[in-house]
Amino acid sequence: MQKLFDLFKGNSDSYIKSSVTGELDDRGKRITSYTTVNEPVTTKQWKEHLSGKIRIGFKPEQNGKCMWGCIDVDPNSYKNYSQKKYVDIIKNYKLPLVAVKSKSGGLHIFVFFLGWAEVDRVADKLKRINDKYFLAQEIFPCNKALNMPYQNMDSSMEFAYDDNNNPVLIQKFIEIAEAKKIAPEDFYKLRIKDYEPESMWNTYAPCVQKLIQERWEGNNRNNYLFNVLVLEMKKNNANTVAELEEIAHSRNSQIFHNPLPRNEVTQLSKSVHKSNYDFQCPPKHPEYAPICNKELCKQRRLGIGEATPEIIDDFTDITFIRDTKTIWYEFNYQGQRITVQPEDMKDEKTFRTRLLRYRVFWMTLPKSKKGPNPFELLMKGVVERSVEDSQHKFEDTLEEEKYNTLKKFFESHIEQDNYDKLKDGYVVLDTSSNICYFKKITLDKFIKKNAARIFNTTTDALRLLGCRRKDYHEGEKNIWHVTLPEFISHESIKPKTKDQITELDEAYHDKFRTGETESDTQKNY
Repeated sequence: MQKLFDLFKGNSDSYIKSSVTGELDDRGKRITSYTTVNEPVTTKQWKEHLSGKIRIGFKPEQNGKCMWGCIDVDPNSYKNYSQKKYVDIIKNYKLPLVAVKSKSGGLHIFVFFLGWAEVDRVADKLKRINDKYFLAQEIFPCNKALNMPYQNMDSSMEFAYDDNNNPVLIQKFIEIAEAKKIAPEDFYKLRIKDYEPESMWNTYAPCVQKLIQERWEGNNRNNYLFNVLVLEMKKNNANTVAELEEIAHSRNSQIFHNPLPRNEVTQLSKSVHKSNYDFQCPPKHPEYAPICNKELCKQRRLGIGEATPEIIDDFTDITFIRDTKTIWYEFNYQGQRITVQPEDMKDEKTFRTRLLRYRVFWMTLPKSKKGPNPFELLMKGVVERSVEDSQHKFEDTLEEEKYNTLKKFFESHIEQDNYDKLKDGYVVLDTSSNICYFKKITLDKFIKKNAARIFNTTTDALRLLGCRRKDYHEGEKNIWHVTLPEFISHESIKPKTKDQITELDEAYHDKFRTGETESDTQKNY
């Protein structure tokens, strides 16, 4: 039990209890109700789960880290569903994954780590694995709880499979999971091999892929075959009616347990060929929701969008570092850790020049006859797949910049105990209470001139410091006050003498009107 507890370390704040209602949805999936328990899961709850008294689940995330992740595969139809094709994929492509039958009859495909992994990078890699092999709609971690396996372990139907598609008892599952554990860094760098059960497979709309991968048993067959034929026309719009009809009959037998009548297939083929239809998609066509992956479809050449060039898979461990002025992208390519900035990504010629500094030669991508530029799609893919470098968080950099800016503001504007200076745009320090007073417009002018890219509004700065407003103070209305910030010391504040003026004083600007020098102005003043 302790080994299972350690294997599924996760969120320590809460867990869920679930129960199966006994009802089935349209796909044959068992409907479940859930209750959240706001306390840590313990070995006690695990014991009750394994004995069948309760069913538990929880989130893998804990403080931005996780020890496991999961691809949640829901089949098109739970009737006559076979998990073997997915188990075979895991085996054939040597993936560090373990397939476990879920309570609903689908699959939970787990990955387990040797140490705490970064949630964002795990989710990104699992998404890429899923898009290539499994086409599931849900990936964990995703800030949701997942039901644990082997509920009522002595008679459980929620068992794992070994690589030969044999169901295994819980002890064997733990052995398999421990043996397949992978170091987080190795998982981030895991090479995803091509999966091509048929030509051009990775360019297909995901809904069509899903239908080919899993034979459909249920309603809406006419609609589903419609999308299959639309894809075939996208593959080759030179197909004659007769050729499309021949393909349609073949697909009809391939994707349905109960194929459509031949006359319906013939009529549908003629209709699609004549009208040059686009794909049917949710929400207008809700029947596609269980097999739709819109975001992935946008990236596919034969989907609703354009495909990111496959060379994107050669760019690994893509991260970005951002400060208040610019952003850098870093990635591994051809054995080098390469850094680029936005100006390096504007076109292929500039990108090639940048890579030459690493002794890497970039070959121009082949141009498509229509659609977006392949290089632009590649750069879009780099941006979308990038995750923030954990050692250089933008929030930390921004916070430091904000405090440095406010330090400069106080040190350049502060005056001790002279409240007459409030109206002249000074910060007045009350040395007896250690409280600073100033007008909001004073800070507003400073930020607009010196830090507009750092603070969205003056209110952001006021909130950061914890400033408070006073309706009236020392003869002035609408005054803001705050205890002297820790980054300012009394020693750094020099009281201004009566004969000393600064750019905040009206007399300072008279020199530009009269042509006097600064020294003359100070002298005359």
